[in-house]
Amino acid sequence: MFGLSWGQIGIIAVIAMFLLGPERIPVAIAWTSRSLQTVRGMASGARSQLGEQFGPEIAELREQIAELQSLKQALNLGDLHPAHLLSRIGEERPPVAPTSAVSLSKSSEPAGTSEVATAAEPGRVRGSEAA
Repeated sequence: MFGLSWGQIGIIAVIAMFLLGPERIPVAIAWTSRSLQTVRGMASGARSQLGEQFGPEIAELREQIAELQSLKQALNLGDLHPAHLLSRIGEERPPVAPTSAVSLSKSSEPAGTSEVATAAEPGRVRGSEAA
């Protein structure tokens, strides 16, 4: 009760006994119990009124919080770090073989028209008209 240990409550009771005397202790106990009941009644009334007035809004907020927490768990925001993203991109793609500037395949084209890919535009080929 009120974060007090039994030893502290006993000390308060002994001090109250000396201060109030044996004739006033029953009156003080009755007054204290009535006051606690009144405070508890006021607190429960306030809680019920707040529940009636803000109940639907609080329930909606709780649902939204639960939805956000499930999204957070599903998304795992730690994976959005650039290093993690780059490592995942490397895992998803198969490794690309390095390309040389000159094609090593033998073709029927004359020696001066070999296909050469540029580094800036790897899809574009010089020397031929690609579709």
